[in-house]
This record gives sequence, structure tokens and C-alpha cells, in this order.
Amino acid sequence: MSAPLQENRQLDIIQASLLRDFEPFLDTTSFTHPDPAQRVPNLASRALAGAVVRDRLGCDTERAAAMVTDGGQDFGIDALAISDGSPRVWLIQSKWSSKGAARFGEVDVMTMADGLHRIDQRNFDRFNAKLLTHRGQLEAIWQDKQLRVTLVLALMRRDPLHDNVITRLDEVRHKFNALGDYLDYEVLYVPEIWEMIRRGGEPEPIGISIRLDRWFDISTPMRAANGIVDAAQVAEWYAQHGDRLFQRNIRESLGVTQVNAEIQRTLVEEPHTFWYRNNGLTMLCDTIKVTPLSRIEPYGPATVDVRGASIINGAQTVAAIASAMRADSAAAGRAAVGIRIIESDQPEVSDEITRATNTQNRVELRDFVALKPEQVAIREDFRLTLGLTYAIRRSELEPSPESGCTVREAAIALACTLTTPDLVARVRQNEDLLWEDGPSGAYRRLFKGQPSALQIWRSVLFVREVRDSLHKISGELEGRAEAIATQSMLVVAHIAFTQLGRDGVDDSDVDWDAVLREVHGLTFRIVQWLISEVDQRYGKSSFITGTFASVDRVRSLVAGVRVAIDAGQDAPGLAPEYQPIPRQRRPRRRNTVALLVDAGRIKDGSRLTFRPRTRPERAALAPWLAEDSLRGVATWVNNRMKPLVWSVDGKGYSPSGLVMKMYALAEWDGAPVAVQGPSRWHLGEEGSLLWLAREVSAESSTEDDEDPAVDIDVDALLDAVDDALENGGQP
Repeated sequence: MSAPLQENRQLDIIQASLLRDFEPFLDTTSFTHPDPAQRVPNLASRALAGAVVRDRLGCDTERAAAMVTDGGQDFGIDALAISDGSPRVWLIQSKWSSKGAARFGEVDVMTMADGLHRIDQRNFDRFNAKLLTHRGQLEAIWQDKQLRVTLVLALMRRDPLHDNVITRLDEVRHKFNALGDYLDYEVLYVPEIWEMIRRGGEPEPIGISIRLDRWFDISTPMRAANGIVDAAQVAEWYAQHGDRLFQRNIRESLGVTQVNAEIQRTLVEEPHTFWYRNNGLTMLCDTIKVTPLSRIEPYGPATVDVRGASIINGAQTVAAIASAMRADSAAAGRAAVGIRIIESDQPEVSDEITRATNTQNRVELRDFVALKPEQVAIREDFRLTLGLTYAIRRSELEPSPESGCTVREAAIALACTLTTPDLVARVRQNEDLLWEDGPSGAYRRLFKGQPSALQIWRSVLFVREVRDSLHKISGELEGRAEAIATQSMLVVAHIAFTQLGRDGVDDSDVDWDAVLREVHGLTFRIVQWLISEVDQRYGKSSFITGTFASVDRVRSLVAGVRVAIDAGQDAPGLAPEYQPIPRQRRPRRRNTVALLVDAGRIKDGSRLTFRPRTRPERAALAPWLAEDSLRGVATWVNNRMKPLVWSVDGKGYSPSGLVMKMYALAEWDGAPVAVQGPSRWHLGEEGSLLWLAREVSAESSTEDDEDPAVDIDVDALLDAVDDALENGGQP
């Protein structure tokens, strides 16, 4: 077969495979063209985006299809993939061509950059309903200090992109990474897509040939080999297989962390000590074949061939080894690494081993402070002077807010009271820095002078007051302004303390309650100034995540805000786009569910998705919803009392009743006593139940007379409750 014919055949196979796998699960309600043939390119493009999700997450096809966001107002984001085990996000754009000549230009790059920018700014107003389904997860993961974002361009073309397009991509990456290594991009052409489709939802098992220097084996209750491998081999596995090497693990590599940095240092500077200092790797596989290389030394060098390999414990060690090998392969490659290889083809046994190896208690840098004499003295000072609890060890019960604090809370509060903001900027990225005890370590700056219990406790109360004030203030802000308020907590606390808290923090004669009463007003002024300073210094398109992770930028922002406040200048007003739009009261209407059922507006069996409505609700429920994709899904049945069948337990609920149950299961202490459930359950891109009911009501030419006892405007009443909650409890 000639090369062109072979290539065309490859394109046909890719299309057929994508349509076969994804067509049953993709939302096609937005396809309005009357010619069915015109649906194929649109469907194939969405299926391609879903295939990338499936490949990156290793999930099933149905879940991957649910992550496709392609449609109007997607801002170049046709799908997104959010890792369950690490702060990883893939934003995907797909371009389809049945001839293998998909177009992708500079405009497409800038459209996708706009979408990325809107997510970073928490500006979700114009995104379509599909992407808004994942808003809570995005907002939660975007605040993670180890966030890593990859733009994936899946292009059905063989020719490489024009140099100008690559330059544009590099510019976007450079701008986003100006303050840290957060963003990367990858381009998938036809050959890469072909390989991805071949892997499908079930990637080909990883096969590795391992040379062990010393080893022994165990045969019951399952076969296992234990031995020593050199670091160079480990780095080679990672280079070849990447994060697929951790497919059965509960998480992949977390990137650069304090622990990983120490592993890298040991590998480069003291490789001969690595085996003694590191717990090594645990590998699970389907089959093991051990071939000793010496007949006279049966447990000497051996080759172990494994199939279906996955490292279930030691992902951070592998990533650190790969990084150290890039820095100094000659030194790091000599390090000896311990490894256990366990053979198991039983999924339930494999899962149990994975859980067990990843739930052992890890020693953190904070744990070592329990040995410090000054911490014991501070605890005694808290007990004797204040009658409060000061918890040092992680194993101790955390005291209630009114009865004391932990050493962690104390360290963060003391960091906010330092004369410079450097530490609060660095701690936001890595809390382990608080416990570094070298000559220039943060721990020495915070505790070596042994601050009094009164100073620590008052500092803690001050930072708590700032935190609570910011929580209230953020509810009055929108988009970028809300992101600044959310991510600047320690910076705001530092500025506020320099203005109010420094004088008298260690003086028992000072009325500290009076100081705390001034915090809320000052916090709001500081936030206003911070928003203004960030926009003026770095532009309204600057990335918020990186800005507050940069020591230089934080130092500059703090100086600017302090100068303005010290000069007595009035705080700048908020731009209109940073303020919530007041909602108008709606007229009295019939019960939402009754309207929809009577009109037959929704078909039995239709899929509904849950979308949190208020900011506190999103913050409280996002982690819980992310744990199980079924928690945010229900099926509609035309029943006036219980029209929602929850995918988790198969039971029927009213819209509001199910939301209240979800609040309880998520253990949200701040949950409201009533909720407008119909505004939170959505029928695809068509809108919420509340919106659909309004459409039905508007289309009705006459109003039915209802029994007054039944015709209660529950939705309007709960609107008022929602408004009160969003306004800090004030109706």
C-alpha cells in the first residue's frame, strides 16, 4: 500500500475509533445543522478532545466525555482534565480534519490564552455551562501551591505548526511562568494521536527489564523480589514512560517540593549515602521473571523482567532522581536505590497494597520542633500565663479556637509580624520553610528569641481576624478582585499588623480587643489598595497566582500599599467589573418542580448536574464533589415530590432536599438552614431547573389558578435567603 493511502487509512481508523467510543456519551444538543453529515467533524473534534482527557487521566470514556467543554463561549478550551491525585490540570484544544490538515494559527493561541487568563482571574462569567460545571474544582486546585497546568493542542495535521505560532505559545508560557514554573504546552500531531488512540482507555502495560545488584525473593503468599537498583536505571524508566509509571499510585509526582529538593541534594552531593536515607521504591506488576547472572552467586546480580509495572510508592523519589540526573548524571547515577517488586494480577489485592504503602505516617520537618526546648517552654507559658493549650505535635488534638492554637498557626502568625514580607511570600509556596533551623532559617527568626505566650496568642488572634474579614470581603468582590483577596491573606495580615499590631502586642496593659475591632475596616482598605497596586504595576492581565508567589512582587506591593496608607490617602474605589451585579426581585411564581412536571419540559431519564451557586458553597463543597464524580449527578423523573434520583444511592429527592443532604455529607459547618435547590441543578447547557421553569412560565399564555395553600413562592423566599448569605448574613 502506498504511503498516501496508508496515511489516509490511518485517519479513517482514528475517526472511526473516536466516534465509536465517544458518540454515546458526548453532549450533541448544540449541533443544529440539518445535514447529519455535518455533525461528524464536530463530533470527531469533541471526541478527540475527550480522548486526550482519557489518556491523561487514565479514566473511562464516559468520565472523559463529561470533561468536554467544546461549544459556544469555551474560550479555546474544548476539554479539561483535572488530576485526582495531584494539582495537575490539562486545558485541551482540538482541531479536526479528515484530511490531516487541521488549521491552527496565532488567533487560536490567543483565544486559548484568554481562556487561561480568565480562569486565573476567577472570571467565569462568560464561560459556557459545560465548563462552569467544573468551576469549583478549578478554583480549588488553582490555589494549590504546586499547581501545574499544561495546554494540550490535539491537531489532526501532519505538518508542524508555523514558527510564528510556536513563538506565540512560547510567549504565553513565558508570561505565565514569569513568577514560577506553572505552565507548559504540548502539541499532538497525527502520529501522536494515532499512538494515543491505539492505547485507548487501556494503555499498553509497561514492560521493564531491571538489573538488581543484590536481591532476595519471597514466594508466599505472593511472589516478590527485593533488591538494589542504580539511580540511572530509575531515571531511564521515567524518561521513557513519564507519569504512566505511577498509573496505579494514588498520586503522581508533585513536582518541586522541599523533600524532593533534599533528595536531589543527597543524590548529587552524597550519592553513597542515598540508600541509607531513602525508603526506596515499591513496584507492583502483573508478572515477574528473575534471571540470576551468576550461577555461583544466586542472590548476586540478576535481571528482573516485569510486565504491567507501576510504582505505587516512591513517585517523588523517582521524579527527584530524574531531576538530579539532569543536573549531574555522573554523581547521581551511582546512587543505590532500594526497590520491592511485587507480583499481583488480582485488582483487589493490588489496591490494598497500594493503600497500605501510602498510608504510613510520614515524618515532616514540623515534627522535629517537638524536640526543641523553647517549644516546651512556650507550651508551659501558654498553660500557666493564659490558661490556654499550645499543641506542638501533629498527633495532639488541635485545640478549639477559643482554647488555644497549634505551633503551625503560631509560626504562620509570627511570620506575618516580621518587619519584611519575604517570609509570608515564601511560606505561601512551601510551608516547610517555617521549620528550617539553619543559621538563616525561618524557625530561628520566629522562635529562637522565645516569644512570650501573650505575643504569640495575640498574633494568632490578629491573623484570624484578618482571615475572617477577608472571607466576608471576598463575598463582595467579583473575578480578579476576588482572586486577589483570596490569595493575599498572609500579605494583608502582614500589612495590617505593621499598621495596628506592632505596638502593644506583648503589653498586657494594651486592650487587644480594641485593636481587633479595627482590623475589618483596615483589611478592606488594604485589599482595595492591593487590587489597585496589582493592576497598576503589573496590568489587569497579570497572573494572580504567580504575583503573590513572587517575593520581589510582594515586597513591591507591600511597600506601595504602606506608603499610601501612611500618607492617609483614601482607598481607591472598586472598578465596576469587580463588583457583584445587584439582582432584582422576581415576581411571585408557581413552584418550580410543579411547573416543569405539568409542562413535561424535561424527559424522564435526563441527566442533571449540580453547580454550587455561592462562593462559600463552592469553597466548602469543591473537595467533596471532586472525590466522586457521581456526587454531582442526578436523573430526572417527572414526580412532583421527588423528581431527582441521585446517582450515588439511587434514591429520590426534591432538588432542595438533595442539596441539603449533600451539605450534611460534606460536613459543611457553615451550611444555610434553607437553600434554593432548583437554581443549583442544571440540564446540560439549557440552564438550571429554575431557569427552565421561568421559560415555561413566560411561554404560558394563561396562569392557572392554584390552591393558595400550595401556591407558595418558595423560590423567591429562598432567593432572599441566598442574598442574605452572600451579604454576610445581612438581609
